[in-house]
Amino acid sequence: MTKPLKIILAGGGTGGPTSPLLAVASALTQMRPDAQFLFIGTLAGPERQLVEEAGIKFVPISAGKLRRYFSFSNAADFFRTLKGYFQAKKILREFQPDLVFSVGSFVAVPVIYAARKLKIKILIHQQDARIGLANKLTAPFAHCITTAFEKTAKEFYAGTGFEKNPKVRTEWVGNPVRREFLNNDTTGREFFQLHGDLPILLIFGGATGAEQINTVTYEALPELLKAHQIIHITGRGKRIDYRDPNYHQYEFLSKEMPVAMKVADIVVSRAGLSTIAELSALGKIAVLVPMPDSHQEENAQILKDANAAVVLSKDEFTAETFARVIVSLKFNQKRLELLQNNIRNIMPHDSAERIAKIIIEKFDVK
Repeated sequence: MTKPLKIILAGGGTGGPTSPLLAVASALTQMRPDAQFLFIGTLAGPERQLVEEAGIKFVPISAGKLRRYFSFSNAADFFRTLKGYFQAKKILREFQPDLVFSVGSFVAVPVIYAARKLKIKILIHQQDARIGLANKLTAPFAHCITTAFEKTAKEFYAGTGFEKNPKVRTEWVGNPVRREFLNNDTTGREFFQLHGDLPILLIFGGATGAEQINTVTYEALPELLKAHQIIHITGRGKRIDYRDPNYHQYEFLSKEMPVAMKVADIVVSRAGLSTIAELSALGKIAVLVPMPDSHQEENAQILKDANAAVVLSKDEFTAETFARVIVSLKFNQKRLELLQNNIRNIMPHDSAERIAKIIIEKFDVK
């Protein structure tokens, strides 16, 4: 009798690490219907809703924020992470997984440290072009590392400061995208109360929202709404007081998000890798506003260099510039086609299946 494949999915804090974890879980379920999953995430992040809607059990643990700078909060967060380590250790002993799979984020660090202590195998996926601190801290314990960008796979160990272990395989696979983004189902379109007379802009700043994107959007709405319908995801507790029949505002979207992405003609967003991978899979016209002084700037630069998206820095992203860029795209069909083609080719689109195959080949226990 085949032993069930048991996997811990570790990540959260934002929607960024959650989506690829769920994508790989879905791909694995197709290949191994008996696979069992347990998701370890944060106490207050947005990932719980996404995970539970996917039918996967969710367990939160304590974890401190990882900072690259001095802060008195680091001391308190150290003890939060230590508490999370002992919580994770207990969870791992009870679940007895074959593998811990992480896509970064601070909550994954105590889980991976606990897995190492218990001699459980570890797979790490690096989404962003710049190697995140969580993955830098946990890479020495990984049995396999996958990356979204080819360049990152080649430079991973130089980026972490650790010598490459010849037994560890580092592979470029692209970034996993949930199955809902890859099918042609748009049956939820009526949820947004859209019509066919005007093109659709989708604007969002990640699962928790982005104040600058919300502010500039509010200022640009009178101009944008002259010729567009707008779906605007503000983030929880960040609603905007603006009413127009073509302006559709939501604080958070979960199961409706794939439909919103599919029906949009242009998407305006941050430059997190999960979002970029979804835009690539759908071949969407994208205007990226990367989070300042973060890894997102390097992600966006890769797309800008490949002429795969319009990129506006924090200083460039004003209401006037925003409206002008949207109008210029609308009347430049050749550029639209070029952007669509280039963003489709920026990374592989079968990443979830590739990682699932690696897990089955390398970590499956028969």
